[in-house]
Formats: sequence, C-alpha cells, structure tokens
Amino acid sequence: MLSPGQIQRLHEATEYERWSLENLAELSGDVDIGLYTVTKLDDKPPSREVTLEGKRKAYVRVPPRTLGGSGVEEAIHNISPLIFASTYKCLDLFIEWFLEINGQNPTGNRWTFDKKTDQITSVISQGPPSLPQIFATDIDVLECLSNLYIELEDYRHSIIHKSDFEVVNGTLVVSDETGTTHTFLNEELFCFAGLVLVCINAIVNGTYDYVTERQLKTLLDHLSEIHGRPEFDLTRYDSEIIKCPMEPIRLKPFEWEPPIEEISKLAPVTEGNEDFWLNLIGLQNGEIITEWLIPGDIAMDYCDQKFIVPINEFDKYVV
Repeated sequence: MLSPGQIQRLHEATEYERWSLENLAELSGDVDIGLYTVTKLDDKPPSREVTLEGKRKAYVRVPPRTLGGSGVEEAIHNISPLIFASTYKCLDLFIEWFLEINGQNPTGNRWTFDKKTDQITSVISQGPPSLPQIFATDIDVLECLSNLYIELEDYRHSIIHKSDFEVVNGTLVVSDETGTTHTFLNEELFCFAGLVLVCINAIVNGTYDYVTERQLKTLLDHLSEIHGRPEFDLTRYDSEIIKCPMEPIRLKPFEWEPPIEEISKLAPVTEGNEDFWLNLIGLQNGEIITEWLIPGDIAMDYCDQKFIVPINEFDKYVV
C-alpha cells in the first residue's frame, strides 16, 4: 500500500510533464486519443451492434478532438521530437520515483541512466516490495514499462543531446549510437504518451479499474515491437457488441440465464474469435434492471456452458 506522501511526490514530480502531454494530445490529428482516455467503455460506442436476431445497428463515432486542418498535421510533424522527449522525461521521473519507494537511492544524490536501468531490472527481477495497485495483479505491465525505458534511452539521448533525428514523410526517424534507426509513426508516439499518462494518472488519482487495466495493455500492444514482450491481445474497444436481452428466471433475488445456445451460433463466437463484447441485459417485463458489458476475451470462457447472472466475476462489468 502506497502512502499519501509517496503518491504526492509522484504527483509533484510529474505534474508539469503530464500537463504538457495532455495538451499535446490535442494535436493528435487522425490518431484516436480516445484509446487512452480513462472513461467507461460504454461511453465509446463501437461501430456496429449485433442482436440475437442478427440485425445490425449503425453508430456514429464521435471524431477525435483535434484542432483540424493541414496546419495541425504540420505541427505534429514539427513537434514529434518534443512529444517523444516529453513522454520519455515523464517516464524517467516515474522510474526514479518507483526506485525510491522501493528503497533505491542515487549515488551522490544524482541518478545516472546506467544506474537506473540496472536498478529497475534488478528490482523487478527480485520482486519489488512496494507496488502500486496497477502492477500488483499483473507485473507484466511494469516489465513492459521498464523495457520501454531501457530500449528507448539511446533514442532519447540522440534527440536531446545530439539532435540526431529527422522527420521524413511525416514520421520521426531517430538513430541510436550504433546507427540503428527507428521510425516512430504518429500513432506509436501518441500511444507511448498515452501509456505513461494513464499509468501515472491512475496512481495519482486512484482511478485504477478494469477499464484502466485494459487501456494500458491495449496501448502496450501497440508498442510491442519496442518492449519485446508478448502481446496481451485483448478484445478491441471498438469491437462489435452481441446484444442479449433476457427476462428473469427468478425475481427475488433477480436471476437471468443467458441463451448460450443462441449466442454460441453467432459470429465471431462460433469462430472462436474473442473480438466482441457480450452485452447481457437483465430485464423485467421489458424494463432494464441490470446490464453487463463483458469483453470477449472473458466472455468466451462462459460461452460453452449454461450459467446464471449475476455472478461475482461480472460485477466490474456492470454498466
């Protein structure tokens, strides 16, 4: 359990950088910044909905918040090194804070990058005694952040100290000390920024929930070529919904039995594809009593057997 003082130190250490990144997000162009805002998934309607009768209902997606115009695209290209450097700086401050709450201190009151990369690897491998809630149940997220920090350090050095970068056809191209180059697409840059923002904001604001967890892992999947860890491969937030209204089989307390036989005949369930959301709607005489929105990577485990809702496992998916 983190102390209020530890959380306050993280807030103060990263406040300016997080403010900068949140404002830079307004220049996201055609990148959907909704991917990394901490809001409920039911506030982001998918592109289509599938009912048990097979009918489809079209949604109008709200476009990402942008400044618009060709000038924005030019601005993104011009500030892409700043977006990268600001994000890395924010991650750097987070790594220092994480090391310090786990009893690691800099030599001579000053951290070096070599010392931080060595220490973060060691602390994680040994099992850190002090873990924010967002890492307590899934250390893989912390390992991915650590790998990003280590793998991108040379590129950060090239941008800040050597100006060894260029923007080619709207993308940031950076070289490290060995001459190896990496091309950062706009989506990759904003996913990197979003990942760091969501992570730190969740700790500072105490907003960690299953939505935050899924956002972090989705963003990390967009960066898997850099951090090198296996993808989490979760249901996409914009996947189709299988909408399932149910009248109760019991009133006191309310219980509903999802029509598994009908659900299992629908694509993508029948294909074994987890890229869907199961929207269970508990009714009484047509009036909604309780509603769940369950990701396919969770729902698929229940689609081969009969079950009754509510069940504890679905409590966090109530909408």
